Amino acid sequence: MSPFRRLLLAAAFLINPVFVQAQFPVNLNHAEDALAPQIRELVSKYCRLDYEGTKLDSQSWSKIQPLVWWRNTPEYTQIDVVSRYTVENEPELSKGKYIVAVHYRLLGVYDLATGYVPEPEGTMQDVSFVVTTENTEWRVADADNTFPHPSRAVMLKWLNDKISTTQNEAVKARYQSALEQLQAQSASPFAK
Repeated sequence: MSPFRRLLLAAAFLINPVFVQAQFPVNLNHAEDALAPQIRELVSKYCRLDYEGTKLDSQSWSKIQPLVWWRNTPEYTQIDVVSRYTVENEPELSKGKYIVAVHYRLLGVYDLATGYVPEPEGTMQDVSFVVTTENTEWRVADADNTFPHPSRAVMLKWLNDKISTTQNEAVKARYQSALEQLQAQSASPFAK
């Protein structure tokens, strides 16, 4: 093989994008990379509004509705009370949808029929959010768990409001018991 042909063959390998990508593993699809922070921010806004109690108040639906594809506030049978949450930095792109993991530090679960059950300290709950697009608009389409995830302070206020407005003594006792149990739990979001 002549030196010129060897040089030409070497140049072809160096210029070949597959070869370049194999040598320098960089994601060349910049459009997907540019969307990842936007998708994470969308889920973060949803979680922040939920943490602030928006999903517990049907009058506040207008705040969360622009972030989701469903039209009405979902019915719920339980409330997952949390001390904090963390949204994963890197959404996962799969079949045209983004999956965003959120990790909640769960304090307890309030079942609307039976009352509050505290969780052991440090209990974590992982929820995957699915974010999809229609006409370039991205919104939350689904989640593993769509129950409200309010903060301890929001839940204490909610329980106090329910106690003051409920006439049924059995239901009022359930709210009072939940209030006392939740007050006894650590207020620190950094409890281990």
